[in-house]
Amino acid sequence: MSIRLSKRPSRVKLRGRAEAVCPVSKTVDEYVVEVEYVPREHALLIEEFEKILESYRGREIFHEELAVDIAERIRNAISPAYVKVVARSTYRGVEVEVTAEIGGQPTIYI
Repeated sequence: MSIRLSKRPSRVKLRGRAEAVCPVSKTVDEYVVEVEYVPREHALLIEEFEKILESYRGREIFHEELAVDIAERIRNAISPAYVKVVARSTYRGVEVEVTAEIGGQPTIYI
């Protein structure tokens, strides 16, 4: 679900937590997920963002696929001009950060 915007912000950032299952070790991976997008006409409802993150609980998915999957789901939901998803976790003492970007590069602010 999304909301139609009468005034469009230049950028929206969201941050939340997610869990998924490692397909190799079958352990539960915990993620901090940061989303940044440039809206066109619609914005993602916070409740929808929570549902997206919650949908990974108990699901087997690789770190690298999680960020891409979330970015694709947001693109399909609201068609932003640009979306970037960063998923961070720690696996066996190794910090993992995966970034997925869809759309043109965002405007650089100076």
